Amino acid sequence: MPKSDNKVYTLQLFTTLLFLSLFAFPLFPLKITNIIFILFALLTLITFIFKPVSIGKTIMHNMVFVLPFIPYLIELFVSGFDPAARFEFEKKLLFFTAPLIIPVFINVTKFKNYKFALLIFSLSIAALTIFSLLGLCIDGSIFNSVAYQNGAYILRNRFEDISGMHPTYYSIFALCTACFLFYQPYFHNRFYRFASAILLTILLTAILLLAVRIAIITGIVFVIIIIINKKISVIKKIILCAGTIILLVILTITLPSLKNRFGEISSWAKNETTINNTISQRETILNCSLNVFLKNILYGTGSRNFQKELNTCYSSNGWQTNEQRSFNPHNQFLSIGINYGIFILLTFLICLYFIFRKILKIPEAIFFAVAIIFVFLSESILERQMGVYFFVLISMLFYNSIESQTLKSSH
Repeated sequence: MPKSDNKVYTLQLFTTLLFLSLFAFPLFPLKITNIIFILFALLTLITFIFKPVSIGKTIMHNMVFVLPFIPYLIELFVSGFDPAARFEFEKKLLFFTAPLIIPVFINVTKFKNYKFALLIFSLSIAALTIFSLLGLCIDGSIFNSVAYQNGAYILRNRFEDISGMHPTYYSIFALCTACFLFYQPYFHNRFYRFASAILLTILLTAILLLAVRIAIITGIVFVIIIIINKKISVIKKIILCAGTIILLVILTITLPSLKNRFGEISSWAKNETTINNTISQRETILNCSLNVFLKNILYGTGSRNFQKELNTCYSSNGWQTNEQRSFNPHNQFLSIGINYGIFILLTFLICLYFIFRKILKIPEAIFFAVAIIFVFLSESILERQMGVYFFVLISMLFYNSIESQTLKSSH
């Protein structure tokens, strides 16, 4: 093999290792993940110099990830690099870099094994789960009845302290992990099935303990999708779906965390809410978010001002707000609409449609898409870097795996 080929092969190998390392991002501090991405981008560009390939068409197709976030870049320049605008832009920076770098990497290295990247993500979530549950056991939170009061507030806070991850984000990641493990090609292996069964039990335990309502609903939808896709009679499908719902009702009545979390819905419906009831809090957040959005429906408030506008509305409802206690809309669609208005929101929705339409050809992507839609409705997940990494890395992995197959078949 010529020396130049050896250099290219070595570069491809190290670049691939860095790319796969990115999918262990739940285990790393975000600064470490950012450094890994920078090194990955640098090696990708060097590899491209040694082995140039045609990537123009692929880059253009990946612009669906960039378009909705261009206003953040425009506001940064128009504001004269205002610190608030820069802070918001930096959270979205991956949307401007990954769609340029990842397609180049896949074309240069001919990376095809997207399932292996998903396995690394899944194992990182499994490791984080085991570590966090052990921490809850050691400090006694998991056995303390007080930890389950007020919607399991103490338990959820302790989990976030130990894991470094918001319970909602973790629960959605864990649900996707369960599906990714199920669709691995190693599933025919007896040891893998045994290990997966243990990991799935641990993941399910953590999800039920944290009792994130949107994750529980998403999980039910996942189970229904799996049942519908099974090659069994309609009667059996109905029985399994009904059994799943009955099991959830039983768990809601018996498990302290689920009982407390879903009990808040009953209290809210009976108008017996307290200041700590998260349903009434969400109601106020939703009402204020809708008011601010409708008030600025054409052009938005700009990312610098949207929290100020929301805080003004919260204050009018008797909430005390400050830098430590400010609530975003808890809805990704409303967050984008408040920031930049209805036209950018529609752009975001159209781009999501094109992304999902393509990636749904992959079985695992069906569950990912469902999870994203539900979490977008309940959390502004793209306002945190952890959420950005989850959405960008996995959606682009699916998208470009399909893209490379499409381009190959067209030649």
